[in-house]
Amino acid sequence: MPNVFEYTNYREYLEDYYAGKKNGNPHFSYQLFSDKAGFKDKSCLYSVIKGKRSLSKTGIFKISQAIKLNHYESEYFENLVAFNQAKNLKEKNYYYERMNQVKCYGKGVGNAKETRKNQYEFYSNWYLSVIRSLIDMHEFKDDYAWLAKSVYPPIKPSEAKKAVALLQKLELIKKTKKGTFRVCDKTITAGAEIIRLGLLNFQLQTTSLAAKAIQELPRDKRHISGLTLGISKKTYELICKEIELFQERLQMLAENDEEADNVFQLNFHFLPVSNINGLLSSRQT
Repeated sequence: MPNVFEYTNYREYLEDYYAGKKNGNPHFSYQLFSDKAGFKDKSCLYSVIKGKRSLSKTGIFKISQAIKLNHYESEYFENLVAFNQAKNLKEKNYYYERMNQVKCYGKGVGNAKETRKNQYEFYSNWYLSVIRSLIDMHEFKDDYAWLAKSVYPPIKPSEAKKAVALLQKLELIKKTKKGTFRVCDKTITAGAEIIRLGLLNFQLQTTSLAAKAIQELPRDKRHISGLTLGISKKTYELICKEIELFQERLQMLAENDEEADNVFQLNFHFLPVSNINGLLSSRQT
């Protein structure tokens, strides 16, 4: 049976649990699963797993009992559901921290939790990717004061040291025999929910950096502009595709720049500033 502590999406966990039961017993069905959990609506669990329905606190309790989760597993599952069903970023962060605070006992749980925490921190913290890029462009050994002030806005040397240690843990940088660091060509394989939450935090941070730059940097050191457009949903989707193509082009230009010596952050903000025909009625995070 799947280990609930390894999941960041409760629907995926329930789907894997059902698949495991079905594999062991061909007669096991969604109806039997619903009966076991005490749901009157026999299609309830199928709808939950397929994302058509959400779970209430009562539903969470019923499923925990049916699956026979222990105290810690039940507590984790409850916070996992709340995390997935959270309405805003503040709630998501709160329940994510609650998930990590659950004292999990079992083989490999501690290591898995630590790895996931490191992955989340990488995606959430704006200056970690900056430091990785600086190490890629400049020979760096152990001058954390230089590294900290090379980031803009500057960070503390202790933060720079902690960032380097985290990048090493994630195998995104590696120490050479000379004592310097080099960048590893590695992709982080974090769960989709962790990446999504981390990127939401990252985007908020970099948006704040843009606002700070408008106030503090001269115009020749920044390029910030905007357009207000009256468009249809179809044109909106076309523009989104154009932005993606443009991002790919810019990424290619950066990768081919053999004289790169600084790190820049480019944000794309394309959002509605009107609400006709209930455009914003269904809120998603």
